[in-house]
Amino acid sequence: MTERPSIRVALAQLNPTVGDVAGNRDLIAAAYEEAATAGADLVVTPELSLIGYPPRDLLHRGALLDACEDALAGLAALTADGPALLVGTPDRYGGPGRPLRNVVAACAEGEVVARGAKRLLPTYDVFEEDRYFEPGERPATVEVGGATLGLSVCEDAWNETTVGGVDRYDADPLADLASAGADLLINVSASPFHVGKGRFRESLFAGHARRTGLPVAFVDQVGANDELTFDGRSFLLGPDGSVWARSPEFDTDVRVVEVPLDGSEPAPDGRPVTPGIEDEAELARRAIRTGIRDYLHKSGFEDVVVGMSGGVDSSVAATLAAEALGPEHVLGVAMPARYTSDASTEDARRVAERLGIDFEVIPIEGPFTAFLDALGPVFDDRERGVTEENVQARVRGTVLMALSNEFGALVLTPDNKSESAVGYCTLYGDMVGALAPLGDCLKERVYALADRLNEASDPRFDGPPVPDRVIQRPPSAELREEQTDADDLPPYEAVDPVVRDYMESDLDRTGLVDAGHDPAVVDRVLELLHRSEYKRWQEVPLLRITPRAFGTGWRYPLAARYDAVRGERAEARRDE
Repeated sequence: MTERPSIRVALAQLNPTVGDVAGNRDLIAAAYEEAATAGADLVVTPELSLIGYPPRDLLHRGALLDACEDALAGLAALTADGPALLVGTPDRYGGPGRPLRNVVAACAEGEVVARGAKRLLPTYDVFEEDRYFEPGERPATVEVGGATLGLSVCEDAWNETTVGGVDRYDADPLADLASAGADLLINVSASPFHVGKGRFRESLFAGHARRTGLPVAFVDQVGANDELTFDGRSFLLGPDGSVWARSPEFDTDVRVVEVPLDGSEPAPDGRPVTPGIEDEAELARRAIRTGIRDYLHKSGFEDVVVGMSGGVDSSVAATLAAEALGPEHVLGVAMPARYTSDASTEDARRVAERLGIDFEVIPIEGPFTAFLDALGPVFDDRERGVTEENVQARVRGTVLMALSNEFGALVLTPDNKSESAVGYCTLYGDMVGALAPLGDCLKERVYALADRLNEASDPRFDGPPVPDRVIQRPPSAELREEQTDADDLPPYEAVDPVVRDYMESDLDRTGLVDAGHDPAVVDRVLELLHRSEYKRWQEVPLLRITPRAFGTGWRYPLAARYDAVRGERAEARRDE
């Protein structure tokens, strides 16, 4: 009996740090050695794994590109007596157009034997690759161990995605690779996470496998860089789209799979396929704590400060920080003033005790009163209102930043996406900080996270971290007597669906009303949303977990009129 033709492929799901070429080289080398020991014929790493994704304007720095070339040569040398290696890296391009290409470099027998350039360059949402790279022009294949590998990079497999009912690209790189004689399609990727994307991505690639009749290997980056999180969830699919192997979400992993090239099923290897996580709250939880951890550690910090009001947002933010960094690295701070209820400080303390984090109470009534006294002669007899409310928030922001400076800890702001959308946040107050972990979470998701954190409590905590009273109490900034958020805004259960449909489905006012949203709520939300654009331009980085977040993927102008966007109602109001 003849041995069936196959190739042992290692999916090396790595967490590179942007710009750390030496460190990333070492990660790749360690994964390579692990895969070689496991008998791999081929080791596949993610897109731009040598420089990290997204490198942005670091790509303009020649010294960094030189470092990538040197590191690639060193990695290629490893293959002289071992398996082949695919490495994602920027590549200087000598032709016309932009000076670089985004390539997957194939290393074998001690040298770089092929470079497959990314053909489809995304320039939408958070992506701006057309700013840096020249697209590849033709399909790239390479022979490894008697198999023909079809090389592609991330977006090359997303040509079926449509925007506004129109195909984004007129090329089909994977079909071209199949026509070029590939036995195995390989896609190296840095595909940012959002809730539900893992399931959709597998479905997309399963379609590629079925229509080409070829097995498909997909290797994604894992971890977080700035606002983007990466779930990994690398996989290997059979020609019928079935999952032969899957790496876990949000963890590094080296997984070796024997891939038949004759259409047969792989032999069982005793390692069951890891099921994908589908629970949205759990996915959001893992993404956010990954984002917090990597943002801190890749920036050279260990500790955070969280202002704790006793509300659900700060309680969830503190809990996720304690999960990500360890309770010993989180300081919670309550800052009561004249309008702060005793229950709020009690609840903040209770959350801190359950988490096992350090906790301080720093009253701000004194500095708040001093500001009012100093401003009183200038304000004269004007009625007190939002200005005085914002002074309290800004005193708290000053306290948090003082603690940050003194202890070398970054401030996490607990502001959420609903508040950001309607501007229900104070510049230089609750908006101060280094990172907004809940910045892409609508209020409804914050509550879902609270429930999930309580249901599956971290064993380091003293029971469920978020008390029932915190979840059940009406949201309030407590900046005036008996204040609740509902005094100033429509209910969040009405606001959140409007924000989601406006941002993620691009519905205008007419579309929102036709979708069943209350016209008065639609008008109010759209008015507040675009009036608050100046605040979002000054927001701290957030962690993106939805298809459309504020941040680099949201680029609306400041000095603009939004009457047409808001519809006829807005136009009529202007004429009144």
